[in-house]
Amino acid sequence: MIFETDKKYNQYYGELIFHVAIFISISLGLLSSNSIMDFVLLTCMIIYLFKGSKIHWYFPLLIFLWGIYSDLVIGYPIGYSSVLFLFFLLLNQASNYFGIFHMNNVRFFLFLIGLLLVLIFEQLIIHLNFSTNILFFLQILKILVILVLYFPINFFMKNKININE
Repeated sequence: MIFETDKKYNQYYGELIFHVAIFISISLGLLSSNSIMDFVLLTCMIIYLFKGSKIHWYFPLLIFLWGIYSDLVIGYPIGYSSVLFLFFLLLNQASNYFGIFHMNNVRFFLFLIGLLLVLIFEQLIIHLNFSTNILFFLQILKILVILVLYFPINFFMKNKININE
């Protein structure tokens, strides 16, 4: 029928919008000199909020390549963003597997726990490798900014773009 929606078309449209959002988020990190807004964490949130319950074999590879692109553009060590992106993709898939994808508050707390784990490991690695400390308050502020943006971006992805259907 004319008005029947093609699910395969909607799936590819959703993936295209998803990859464009990742590209924009990473590229904004290049243009921004703001130390409070971390666009790598914003990209991690976009990856975490993408439903993708049936991901294809190439999807983690594309996420890994987006991480390499992010590292090259922003100037982080190669592999840092890829590990973060794949970690939040793993959290996304775990929440899909255990059936908590539609429970927004539980997913929010799972995302918060993931961000805190990243913060702890990042602080430990910097302290152990370089014997220095960075401002813990600034790192917490970055996480709080991302957490404030969680529900508006989740609403936008669910209702306006219809990626989560």
